[in-house]
Amino acid sequence: MNETMTVNGKTYRVIKLLGKGKGGYSYLVTNGENDFVLKKIHHEPCDYYTFGNKLSAELRDYERLQKTGIPMPELIDVDKQHEVILKEYIPGDTVAEHIKTGHFEERWLDCLREMCDKLYPAGLNIDYYPTNFVPCGDKLYYIDYECNDYMEKWDLEHWGIKYWACVKFRNYLEQDHDALFDFLVELNSCNKNNINWNWARFEWMYEHNDFDKSLIHSIGLWVCGERIVGAAIYDMYFGEAFCGALPEYSYLYPEIIDYTYTNMCDDSGLAIAVCDEDAEKKAALINAGFSKIEQHETVMKRSLNALLTASLSTGFTIMELDPTVQTYDFQWLLWQGFDHGNNKEEFEAQEKIIPQIRKNFDPHLSIAAVSGSGEKVAYCCLWYDDRTDYAYIEPLCTIPEYRGKGIARALLFEAMSRAEARGAGNAYVISDMEFYEKLGFEKYKRFSFYRKPQNERIGDDY
Repeated sequence: MNETMTVNGKTYRVIKLLGKGKGGYSYLVTNGENDFVLKKIHHEPCDYYTFGNKLSAELRDYERLQKTGIPMPELIDVDKQHEVILKEYIPGDTVAEHIKTGHFEERWLDCLREMCDKLYPAGLNIDYYPTNFVPCGDKLYYIDYECNDYMEKWDLEHWGIKYWACVKFRNYLEQDHDALFDFLVELNSCNKNNINWNWARFEWMYEHNDFDKSLIHSIGLWVCGERIVGAAIYDMYFGEAFCGALPEYSYLYPEIIDYTYTNMCDDSGLAIAVCDEDAEKKAALINAGFSKIEQHETVMKRSLNALLTASLSTGFTIMELDPTVQTYDFQWLLWQGFDHGNNKEEFEAQEKIIPQIRKNFDPHLSIAAVSGSGEKVAYCCLWYDDRTDYAYIEPLCTIPEYRGKGIARALLFEAMSRAEARGAGNAYVISDMEFYEKLGFEKYKRFSFYRKPQNERIGDDY
């Protein structure tokens, strides 16, 4: 390596080689007062990229990027005769070097997305590989000048993010509850293709008597920094499961699906529900050997604007029912409401009467209808978090002898009115019952199940 290099007759001492790219070699140089980056164009062939005039392309791309306003080093000088450019030096390690050492800051991704907010409207993509970015102060700099016309398959979300995401896998621990809750909130703020598996369904399931907590550490988490970006969660017990990833991490689906199948099958295999509109996840499941089956579930939706009123029959009243305080009454009501019968001895023999403490439960949205004799005859619970725009209905039931009297309707409208007062704009429920349609709910999303049988196990008979 030469000890000095020139740009338009000015001499610079070479400190070190910074790297080799598709278009040239970059050196850290100094004039004795300031450091710069000197890039010498090379003409070595590239198997996956075709250049015209490399120097002209470099200058053209600089001008295009400069107009977007993204942070990048200033162009200082150009020596066209010797095909050399001199540009500002941004001190510090590249993001790629940080990732290698296990250091990654989520704000760098935020900065990169802010760049994309400027690049995409200008019809541009850049080379999102982490070697081309240097964090310096509170900014992230794109230190290359290469850019191309925008194509979705080469944008950050569909290509670049996989090289940035310092994603690690770990199994669920009890202390991950809040982070998994936050992931499910964020997942359904991006779109509603996972609304059948929102934070409220997880909260409801988590303390349900049928939820097999002995399996809980099999829940898989994919984590970038402290943020959960993907998850595999079994549904009550093995045999059915949920797979989800934030949109920019959807490339993880093959890995997540493989983990889920390997760890959450029952003796017959594994079924996963996926929104009919989610082409990417469906393709990942099919590629993993899953096949669509007849089973499906529907999510219905109703706006909470201009709610109708529905009154209880004379003699009935509404009360709040808190499962953490009135545990026996709550579980006995649900036992009858979900058609397990009215034999208290059988109920007490099969149910564990344990206060169901859910961290994000709002007792104001948990209400029961009470008869004149004091018997609790129907129950409705809505779940709402102020980071979301929706309430989720789980559960709603009436004990058999009180059905057909409009009690469930009145309870539901009261609960929805309370949720709207909290800030919810819509209500969702997993159902396709005519009951909800009569109350103004519409079928919103359909989720089809894809199933893969359990692999045959050699030696099970020995």
